Amino acid sequence: MIPKSRNWLFALLLTIPMLVFFWGYLFNHTKELEPTGFIQYDNVSYVAYAKQYLDSDRSSFFYSNPFNDSDNHQPVYFQTQTLFFAGLMKAGIPPGWILIPFTLICTLICFRLLISIYDHLFPGSKYRAISIWLFAWGGGLLTLSGFFAQLIYGTSTVSSIFFLDPGSGWWGLSFGRSLFFSCEAYYHMLFLGVIYCLLKQKWAGTLLIAAILSVSHPFTGIELLAITNAWLLAEKIVFKNKSIPAWLVIGELLLLFFHIYYYLFYLNQFDDHRSVNEQYALNWRLRFFSIIPAYCITGLLALLSACKINKPGNFFSQSQNRLFLLWFLTAFALANHEMVIKPMQPLHFTRGYIWTSLFLLGIPALHYLLNKLAVSVFPKITLGIFLLLFFSDNLVWIYGQSSFKETSASTSYLNSEQKEIFVLLNKLCTNQSLLIGTDEIIPYMSTVYTSAYPWLSHPFTTPHVVPKKVALSRFIESGVADSSWKGRDLIFVIDKKDSLAVKRGTMLSFPATVIAETVSYKILKGIIH
Repeated sequence: MIPKSRNWLFALLLTIPMLVFFWGYLFNHTKELEPTGFIQYDNVSYVAYAKQYLDSDRSSFFYSNPFNDSDNHQPVYFQTQTLFFAGLMKAGIPPGWILIPFTLICTLICFRLLISIYDHLFPGSKYRAISIWLFAWGGGLLTLSGFFAQLIYGTSTVSSIFFLDPGSGWWGLSFGRSLFFSCEAYYHMLFLGVIYCLLKQKWAGTLLIAAILSVSHPFTGIELLAITNAWLLAEKIVFKNKSIPAWLVIGELLLLFFHIYYYLFYLNQFDDHRSVNEQYALNWRLRFFSIIPAYCITGLLALLSACKINKPGNFFSQSQNRLFLLWFLTAFALANHEMVIKPMQPLHFTRGYIWTSLFLLGIPALHYLLNKLAVSVFPKITLGIFLLLFFSDNLVWIYGQSSFKETSASTSYLNSEQKEIFVLLNKLCTNQSLLIGTDEIIPYMSTVYTSAYPWLSHPFTTPHVVPKKVALSRFIESGVADSSWKGRDLIFVIDKKDSLAVKRGTMLSFPATVIAETVSYKILKGIIH
């Protein structure tokens, strides 16, 4: 039996690609920039939600949308990680220092669970180490397919070969890749925790962790609950599995009903949430030209396991294989639900879950293939080619991300001027301030660096974003202020690259004071009586 300490060390080794990625993010940029700790645009919102607990005048277990334009909206949201982030900020941890350590810790636990799941399924396997590395960092042929496709179209840069990979690879169609997206590592940790508990028949743990995941994320929560309920019902009704207690089936069904009620009915009673929900109803779909290269390796291994290594009847006579099959069918159906119902970001249901279910189904075929390669004419060469292909998606993507030198300001990197702006705004603003900005960075980042509410920031989570854009454009062009601005503590942050906004700043129809002016920005404070 392998000591637990060695398994934790193995899990730590599996996090090395994550460390390489974050090393590149933190240090591979020009001297004028400073990392914010938010490696991707949406990461800012995770901490902004948590800051609502600190900025609101009301004490509540729930929080309201920080991308609203005031604190007058009812707090209706809750996630376990958001409350945890709020506690860290309350303890004095800066916003940008939260997500990267959180991601790394959750990733470490993910890999430890992954090791435990593999050891439970295949104790004493001689291909343990290589199989687990492939489990953690294997992928498909997206990079290779993209490379050849770009050669045909006449370009072959490192960044362009990811055009078949949704979101240039940020959607994470394989297991390891999905963990980079901050809170995804947390969701995957809980998801794997439930799978491990099901395999080990730890029924109370199953229900508890599933409940935590349900209140942590709408997409992963419904995906997990759909999988577990499908399997539990099949096991109890069709296969008469007596080891599963009836209370677990009832409990999981109740969790599913609660999840559907909270996210689809309760929250939609509120106007600001209905607006965001409609804005997020996007047909971000998983296309066939991504599906084939992404899942070709694991898909073929799964087919080999079921049809060649075993007979389908024998293979699926095992409860665990029925679980992985229903996992795949459910995840794939959710990731393509736009074929049946109105799309709600189908890609959100990928995040490595389809790939992982296929990999688990395909492990017997993987072992069989590794045995064949070991006795081939050129074992080391053929094994090397196979591993290179399997790892290629993630190796090339991590290399591309960590080697790219950032030179421009964004939500991931601020320049010294923007940092000074936020220091000033933090002193100037209260939770009664309405911040009206004319660039994309300042209003959005203000949700984590100030107590102000932005008029317009995130393009999807800002309620009623279209009329707000119209109102801002009307104000800049004609000086007509929106009626909701009346009586508010208005803070204008004008980007000097916007000549119309600069001109409007000198022709306001209400009293305003210039608070500060830098090379790129002009800050005014005013009130409309």
